[in-house]
Amino acid sequence: MSTRRFQFASSNLSKLLAIPKYVLSWLLAFFVPRVPGTWAFGSGIGVGEGALALARELRDSRPDAHIVWLVADETEGALAEAESFTPVVRRSRHGFWATLRAETLVVTHGLGDVNRFGVFGGTVVQLWHGAPLKRIHLDSAVTTAVRGPAPLRGVLQRMYARGTKQVSLYVAGSVTAAERLRSAFRVAPGKVAVLGDPRDDELAAQAADPTVAAAARERVLDMLAPQLQGGLAAGPLVLYAPTWRDGEPDPAIPTDAEVAEIVAALARVDARLVIRSHPLGEGEYGAAVGDRIHLLGGDLARDITPLLGAFDAVITDFSSIAVDFSLLERPIQWFAPDLEAYTATRGLYEALEVTAGSTIARSWGEVTASLSELVTAGTPARREASRAAAAIAARFHPHRDGNSARRVLAAIERLRLPASELVEPGGVFFESFYGRQVSCNPLALDREIAARYPELPRYWSVTSERQDVPAGATALLVGGVDWFAARRMARLLIVNDWLRFGFKRGPDQIVLQTWHGTMLKHLALGRPNVSLRTKLAIKRESRRWSMLLSQNGHSTDQFRNSYAFDGEILETGYPRDDRLAVADLAGEMNPVASATARQTLGIPDGRSVIVYAPTWRDRGTTVVDALDVNALADALGEDWIVVARGHTRTHELGSYLRLNPRVIDATAHPDINDVILAADLLVTDYSSVMFDAAVAGTPLAFYVPDLAEYRDAERGFTFDFEASAPGPLLQQRDELLPLAAQVREHGRAAPWIADYRPAYAAWQARFTPHDDGAASARVVDRLAERGAFGAALERDA
Repeated sequence: MSTRRFQFASSNLSKLLAIPKYVLSWLLAFFVPRVPGTWAFGSGIGVGEGALALARELRDSRPDAHIVWLVADETEGALAEAESFTPVVRRSRHGFWATLRAETLVVTHGLGDVNRFGVFGGTVVQLWHGAPLKRIHLDSAVTTAVRGPAPLRGVLQRMYARGTKQVSLYVAGSVTAAERLRSAFRVAPGKVAVLGDPRDDELAAQAADPTVAAAARERVLDMLAPQLQGGLAAGPLVLYAPTWRDGEPDPAIPTDAEVAEIVAALARVDARLVIRSHPLGEGEYGAAVGDRIHLLGGDLARDITPLLGAFDAVITDFSSIAVDFSLLERPIQWFAPDLEAYTATRGLYEALEVTAGSTIARSWGEVTASLSELVTAGTPARREASRAAAAIAARFHPHRDGNSARRVLAAIERLRLPASELVEPGGVFFESFYGRQVSCNPLALDREIAARYPELPRYWSVTSERQDVPAGATALLVGGVDWFAARRMARLLIVNDWLRFGFKRGPDQIVLQTWHGTMLKHLALGRPNVSLRTKLAIKRESRRWSMLLSQNGHSTDQFRNSYAFDGEILETGYPRDDRLAVADLAGEMNPVASATARQTLGIPDGRSVIVYAPTWRDRGTTVVDALDVNALADALGEDWIVVARGHTRTHELGSYLRLNPRVIDATAHPDINDVILAADLLVTDYSSVMFDAAVAGTPLAFYVPDLAEYRDAERGFTFDFEASAPGPLLQQRDELLPLAAQVREHGRAAPWIADYRPAYAAWQARFTPHDDGAASARVVDRLAERGAFGAALERDA
């Protein structure tokens, strides 16, 4: 078998040396048109992987398509011709020209699967080659390694980032895989579509039909026939498929003594072990070949995935073959002798124990000890291993119908459709916090609009398939073609932050900027030391808005100055606070509203609730936890639950560690109103949640040990916060404990709350004068007056 030692460092160096070729190719791409209906396919393993499944579907369903396969040598060329594809040598002038002229390019390992210099301007589809278990691309320092000074490494990083932007569509088998691809390639969520993995289509057929799996077994036995002594094997077949070690030797190569032990274990159940080393790996398994141990290298089977139905069990370490094989719901024995070292160097997306859901063997002795049980029908070990495999399949294979190639082909064709064919024109586009949440003012307005105009198309911007959108609305992933189409074709856009991605408001479009809170801290042009570039960006952004929503007069003045906005401002109160307003009954919390919120958050009966909801920091690199919620929970004792709510801009920095069972991290909870309504006491620092909580009359305290720094150096305040705060300003965590004790005993009648009642009333009069529970209705009324609902308004009038 091959012992060539590919390493990322040397490959990356060659990329840097080729920069002049990239530049010239990029310039040439401006003048060379791509030919409609032409496709260029390539794969790191040759003619195989998901690219082959997709090319076959294209060939069979679109006979007018011209399919070129970029090959490395004559052997691959013959395989391409056998499939009725046109073979072209990848690293040749013909390969460059074929890639440069093809309308659509399909790859599985990277842009180098075709001619990497000809990809500029083409529609590139990246299928990848399995669900990522180990960290890939920009998520692993190994993959972008290069020897040299920091500037050289910086150039390489930019080249990688630019390369990811060449790809129009990344295909994922599952939401879990999609999230990892988005992270690894640093692309917008909508660039990655969960369509199923075409390379698993044949395997899905084997899982559904035992006769198809039996045919795969016969193919494997035919390949192994020269190695089989005494004819075809009737007993179980076990596949051992270790992953590649990034150019390092495989630590699991068995010793002579281990080989003897493996053979003995196989003989006990009349089984055979088939070794499939990674094509890029160095695996000297040749010495192990003999009685009951066989090699199935790339020379015999270029693509192993369509043959997995032949095997009764799989042994692997970090290979995505385990995820493919789980479709069959047959036993997987995880075997990772270098688990700690591999995790520390290459890295995994989650602990291998989490993925496996079963025991991880660390030596061949442990593997052979369980082997006979795994391949014998009806044993407890085999049943348990099959259940663990089924759990993996449930996570990684939502599509098991064998039609993934068909879905991918349809998705590629959608990339070229005009916006008017992707979405219904004249609808409403909603976005909250750049799509990270379905919440805030846009959500409140969605409810009002849906009630009045139920037939109006409604589109919600989201960053994950896991997000729920309101009934009747359509979720669109940020940055996808449908997402761009909805923004372009919507009559009304309702957003609470910047629009991004070069949005230009059309002449018939209305953009309502609701923003996301009354400002204590300065924003936009009001921030200190704003650069000229930022000032221009701020003014360009505010010109995209037709109308701006304001909670109060203070916000109205700030918006005029901070965004240089001279359009219409609706000072109506906040729609997102309508629910809070109706829950406040003459200064007391509606017990039904509070109980419902607590039940939603999972708060046990009889506990008091303290909420900690800090804002983010401009140069923050971690979750803001100055209060230390776990230490606070310890100090408060059994009677209290601490609910932590991080800012949306800290979501990517992690979450609150729940070291204490009385801590609830509600950062990802979709509705902050639940958090406010559940609170007996809400603690913040400089977050605008202080204004929303005042609508519900929630007692407030402010933990501000960095007050002077934040006020004088970071952002600055838009009013005298210290003089008007409707609650105490605290510097030490211990100062909070007696306040909480009074709340536990007296509720809103606590003495310290009474002391702040005049300040609280003044705060409400200044900042929440319009929040009476009807803000959503007032806003929709005004939008209707401006014709924001178009034909829907005329129809329902």
